[in-house]
Formats: sequence, C-alpha cells, structure tokens
Amino acid sequence: MSTDMSTTGDTRRTASAPVRYGVWAALLLLSWLVLPVGGAQETGAQFDHDLTGFLLNGAHRRATCDSCHLRGIFKGTPRRCEGCHGRANLMSGQTKPANHIPSTNTCDDCHTEVSWAAVRMDHMAITGACTTCHNNRAATGKSPQHIQTTAPCDECHRTLAWSPARFNHDNVTGTCFSCHNGTTATGKSRNHVQSSNQCEDCHSTRAWLPAGFDHSAITAACFSCHNGTTARGKSTDHVQSNNLCEDCHSTNAWTPASFDHSNVTGSCSTCHNGTDATGKNNGHFVTTLECDSCHSTTAWRPAPYTHTTPNYPGDHRANLQCRDCHSANNQVITWQFPAYQPDCAGCHAGDFRTGPHKKTDSPETFYTVGELRDCTGSCHIYQDATLTTIATMRSGEHRVNAAEW
Repeated sequence: MSTDMSTTGDTRRTASAPVRYGVWAALLLLSWLVLPVGGAQETGAQFDHDLTGFLLNGAHRRATCDSCHLRGIFKGTPRRCEGCHGRANLMSGQTKPANHIPSTNTCDDCHTEVSWAAVRMDHMAITGACTTCHNNRAATGKSPQHIQTTAPCDECHRTLAWSPARFNHDNVTGTCFSCHNGTTATGKSRNHVQSSNQCEDCHSTRAWLPAGFDHSAITAACFSCHNGTTARGKSTDHVQSNNLCEDCHSTNAWTPASFDHSNVTGSCSTCHNGTDATGKNNGHFVTTLECDSCHSTTAWRPAPYTHTTPNYPGDHRANLQCRDCHSANNQVITWQFPAYQPDCAGCHAGDFRTGPHKKTDSPETFYTVGELRDCTGSCHIYQDATLTTIATMRSGEHRVNAAEW
C-alpha cells in the first residue's frame, strides 16, 4: 500500500510540474500585458529598437513608446510618416496644419526626423499656385519694385532660383517705362529720338527692332533725326532751303509735299528748270532774269514786271503787253528808230508832227524829232534864232501816263 501510495504520490508530483510552469508563464505574460506603459518603458529601456528595422533618429528618439504603440500593441505599427502624422489616425504625432503648402508630397520629401522646421523644399508635387506661399508672409513674394504684372510666378521664374527669369510681357499691367527706365531694364539710349511717346507706341514686346514709328509725340525738330545719319535727310539734289522738314513734308510720307517758298535760299531756276519742277515753256519770253522777277510764289499768273532800268520812261497809261515793245519776245528791245533810243522817239519818231512844235517866231521855225526825242521834255517858243529869249514857255506837254498826246 505504502509503495503504491508512494508511487502514486510521485506520479502526481511529476504530472503537476508542467502545469506549474505553464501557470507561471501565463502569469508572467499576463503581468507584462497589464503593466502600465511607464512600466513597459522601464522594462524596455535597454531594448534595441534598431532590431525592428525602424531606426529611431532625431525627434523620434525622444518620443514615448505609447506615442506610436497604442495600448502596448507592437504589431501593425505604421512605418510611413503619414501613418502617425496623418490627420485620420489615432497616433499623437503632429499633423499637417490647415495652412500647410498644398502638395501631394510625402512628409519625408521635404522634412527630416530632426525637426519639422528643417525643410528641404521640393516644388515638384505642389498643387497650389506659387502665391499661396510666395506672398511675403509664408515665403518671399514680389518685392515693391517688382514688375507690375498679373502673371503667376511660374510664367517667368523657375523653382530652382528666382533668376535668371524668362519674361512674358502679356500680363504686364504697368507702362513699359516703369521697367525700361535705364535702371531696371534697358531704356532710351542717349541718341534716341526725342519723343514723349510711350515705348509701346513704336516698339513691340518681341524686340526693339524693327519698330513702327509714331511722329505725333515727337518733341524735337525733324532734322534732329532726319539728318542723313540717324534717319534719311535732305538728298544732294534737294531744294536749297532753310525750311524745316515739316514746313513742306508730312509724317505720312515724303511726297506729296506742300511747298513753302519763303525760306528758299537758292534761285527759282534751281528747281524750276523743267526737270525738278515746272520751268519756262517753249514760248516763254527770252530773258536771263530769274522767275521771281515777274512771277510770285503764289501762282505763275498774273506775272507783272517792274522795270528798274534808268532808261525806262515809266509805265504807259495804255495797257501795254510785253511784246508791244519787246516785239522779238526778248528782253533785248528791237527799236523801231534805234537812232533815238532810249528816248520816246526810239518808238514814237513816226508819230512826230512838225506843225505843233514851233521853235521860233521870227523867223518861224520848227523843232525836229531829233531835238524833241524826249517827248516829256521842254519845247519853248523863242523870239528869234538866238534862242535867248523865250516867247512862250512850254514844258511837260506830253506825259507817259497821259491819255492823249
């Protein structure tokens, strides 16, 4: 009996040993599971987290275990940034603020584990407009002296650097001169046409040249440009004149040109030679005189002529034509009675009558045409042939402008 009992007792002790060990293991596991998190941290203080394949760097080394391992559960802990730092999660990691740059980047495209503030910027996945950030609050924006434009930043700038920048004039809202002032951008050169025009009146945004030209706002005289160097000037065969270009020409074209003779310095025949301008026709009076001796600059006709030679007797009352005296249509007169030229008798000797021209009373004599060749002179009647005593004084009996002899 004793032996059996002994045997039975040993057998009971042997069978209960695994049970005891299992109970202890279960209790140990249970205690580990229900321990406070702080206790878990203390217990895992020497735990090498690198063995999990997720290295704790930077700010992650200062994070508490339960920041990521909720309720002490290790399995299924997120490994990507957005798993903890996303808005729809239970972790306590900081998430994107409402004013974060609109972007499809993942956190680690820009941020490091050291600090949120240590940012390297990748513009590739930005979804918002440049001005969302580049507004001089979140990031550098347009400076006060920036070109006035409605264009978005990326029309001209790249994400690598502000400059160099390509330029698009399409959305510029300021005047050209707000930039093209010689400081911000190329402006008028020293030899530029003097003008109050805006740049765009003549130039395009593609290039300075070629340029259309608007004369309406030119402030200087034409010659300041039309000098033969800067722009086309007077040709070598131009009318000799000290007129300004605008006295005759318009800004539309050189010709047709109105003409102002008032400042012509050359003679009429310089232009009125039948080639450059209307000249003498074939039946014109033959003369060496210049056109303006008879003609005016207003019109060819009427063409009055004022005789200035000392031998000219004066204007006759009769409305004589040039050929009445200049019968050969030449300025050299063909005298009818050349012996009496240049006196009245040179033309009127045939009209002389002896009877009315008594010279002396005793004996009675008469003047000859040769003696009275100047019809406007004296023809006194003397008492005798000595011609010392005037019996009848006669002077100025005939006048050039008189109606009758």
